[in-house]
Amino acid sequence: MRPSGTDIRPPGVYTEPSERRRDALSLAPSGVPGFVGLARRGPTNVPVRIASPGQFASVFGELPEGGFLQPSVEAFFQNGGRECWIVRVTHKSGSSFGEPAVRSCRLFSDRRGLPAFKVEAGSEGSWGNDISVSFCRSQPRAQTFLTLDAEAGDTGAIVRSTHGLRPGALVRLYREGFETFRFVEGVEDKKVLWRADQPLESGLQSSAPSYVETVEFELKVTSPFLRESFPELSLHPASPRFVERVVGDMSRLVRVTLLDPSTDSGHLPTDLALPADATGIALEGGLDGLWNVTPDDLIGMTGELGARTGLAAFETVDEVDLLAVPDASWLFLQNCGRDGRSFSTLKDVEVVQDAMLSQCERLNDRFALLDTPFPDSADRTREYRLMFDSRHGALYFPWIIVDSRGQRLAVPPCGHLAGIMARCDENIGIHKAPANEVLAGGLDLTVLLVDEDVGLLNNEGINCLVSQGVRGLRVWGARTVSGDVACRYLNVRRQLNAIHRSLATGMQWVVFEPNVPSVWKTVQRNVTQFLMDLWRRGWFQGDTPEDGFYVKCDEETNPPAERNAGRLTIQVGVAPVRPAEFLTIQVAQEMQGRQEGG
Repeated sequence: MRPSGTDIRPPGVYTEPSERRRDALSLAPSGVPGFVGLARRGPTNVPVRIASPGQFASVFGELPEGGFLQPSVEAFFQNGGRECWIVRVTHKSGSSFGEPAVRSCRLFSDRRGLPAFKVEAGSEGSWGNDISVSFCRSQPRAQTFLTLDAEAGDTGAIVRSTHGLRPGALVRLYREGFETFRFVEGVEDKKVLWRADQPLESGLQSSAPSYVETVEFELKVTSPFLRESFPELSLHPASPRFVERVVGDMSRLVRVTLLDPSTDSGHLPTDLALPADATGIALEGGLDGLWNVTPDDLIGMTGELGARTGLAAFETVDEVDLLAVPDASWLFLQNCGRDGRSFSTLKDVEVVQDAMLSQCERLNDRFALLDTPFPDSADRTREYRLMFDSRHGALYFPWIIVDSRGQRLAVPPCGHLAGIMARCDENIGIHKAPANEVLAGGLDLTVLLVDEDVGLLNNEGINCLVSQGVRGLRVWGARTVSGDVACRYLNVRRQLNAIHRSLATGMQWVVFEPNVPSVWKTVQRNVTQFLMDLWRRGWFQGDTPEDGFYVKCDEETNPPAERNAGRLTIQVGVAPVRPAEFLTIQVAQEMQGRQEGG
């Protein structure tokens, strides 16, 4: 009887049919702001993810001069925010306004008295002047002895144990009356090896006895808020404890640079190349350059190989969907009217906020929260509003008074609004207008607006913050700074941004697929399912899906000319739900006992 089954087949090549499944489209997280501003310390021009006010304080510290970045971030979390991204900026060289920010540093000598090590603060600012550094030679971490004689000219030695003798480690080989040093290049069983061009200059007898021990050093770094210790350091790049790499990867305070690396030279290594003992030597020369920060520093730029600074650094952070630069207003208030300083004119604030809008419009997946530079002037805010016309930004007035370290401080509302948007997105959805929401953490407003003021400002595209007695401080507006009536509401704009982000991310699989009807049908089906889910959540108008959206991907949207150009076009149309700004109540009273006739 012949066995049956698929395993009974002659050798050969077989194909197995399989179905390629596509992940369903889904909404990306929203309500994630990117803040650009000034801080005491921390990485500069590098986006840093922050998940709590405590983490912000740990990474960036507290700016003694004030600034609005920290209170804005705290307000974001207080109002329901979950995570945000921070880009700290400093004044860079090449600008015309004053000296740039500088890192604290100090040169340290080796045991010969020659400058050999540069230790500098991890970031620019005077905070680094409070860092002190200590070097000392470590006790041998590993010590063993030779079990066989090593002759002059040998490039290795047999030892009792190679435990702890790793490549890159500097070792001392010695007997009575003789010592020499080598960097370990390899370990084979119980044999330690060093460079072939550095043979032993004298023999080592196992009966002498002769020893092998590690030679390493320790770095200790102290600041008012943190202490760090790095033991078992090496000067050799091949060592896993190479000083530049270990400190660079692990330290939050400093960086170390070897001024004259000689590990690859033909000279014999020596322990004299280790740093000389030093205790509590302070770094020096750090400068904040705070009052010299320019609009260009905040806006940033895109350099070679994608290097970005300032606001431009957020172009590579896909998670960010809100932008805020609270310190543009702080610098303006500090420098206004002072000749010889940047941010002394209103134009400086305008160009920063215009750059925010430009990034939002170019990427089409984020929204700008604009702060008026006039915290208590409605008339000047109305004039300032006329400088912008964009569906990707919103302007708020007035400012909010908060408790900051026991003092009343007026801060721009961007941090509060970012938190409210994150809260609404999480609890209801991005289609909910972030208005008629309580401003948590607000003590008062810089201006108390009456209904007539609110009506005038709202009609001009300025979102108001109002005090409503027992209902507290509330957001009372949800409009963009666009002059186009069709682009009036910010929650509608953010809906479209969210859909664009989801489609741009979720349809990546289509790239390089055949541009044929079967792929069109798959694309149309996936996008329709995605929008159907949003319609069920209340994102779109209409009693039926057909009233709320449509998706078209066929020969009409993809004629031969488009296909020959390598383009696949999907038409998507949606009818977003707009907020009800005006509630009209009609009251009718029927009169009893009316007289009839004349």
